Amino acid sequence: MTYGIVFLVIIFLVLFIIAAKTCYVKAPPNVAYIISGITKNPRILIGIGGFKIPLLERVDMLYLGQMSVDIKTSQSVPTNDFINVKVDAVAKIIVDKENGIYLAARNFLNMEPADITRSLQDSLEGNMREIIGTISLKELCNDRKSFGDQVQEKAQVDMNRLGIEIISC
Repeated sequence: MTYGIVFLVIIFLVLFIIAAKTCYVKAPPNVAYIISGITKNPRILIGIGGFKIPLLERVDMLYLGQMSVDIKTSQSVPTNDFINVKVDAVAKIIVDKENGIYLAARNFLNMEPADITRSLQDSLEGNMREIIGTISLKELCNDRKSFGDQVQEKAQVDMNRLGIEIISC
């Protein structure tokens, strides 16, 4: 009789450990775990743990850390005074946790940071080319901070639609 109780307790503990391994997920601070499946709105875990129901819910990841996007003009771009230039810049971006995490999840779910930066590169390059065409070469060379601010302001409109925030450019 006592062997039966001990055996049942051991079986219960083994099943509990297996269930805990498959049901409990813990998200690191730089990754959002998005649990979806049963409810209409997915649950988002950032830096905390939570439970998922196996076979009915799934866990996807969204990288939240800072990423660097290298923005280069592959071809010469004419400035306002018709002088062709090639410009190289870097933008620092993150996922907008307050306002854009659902948008970012829709666009970049389960993507590596390198893939996210590659997908944003074209949009940022286009915005930079547009700003280059509106300023003179003298302004571009003498006031780089203003140029970077203009590119950031122009590109932020597009990035908001993707759930991305530009920290600096």
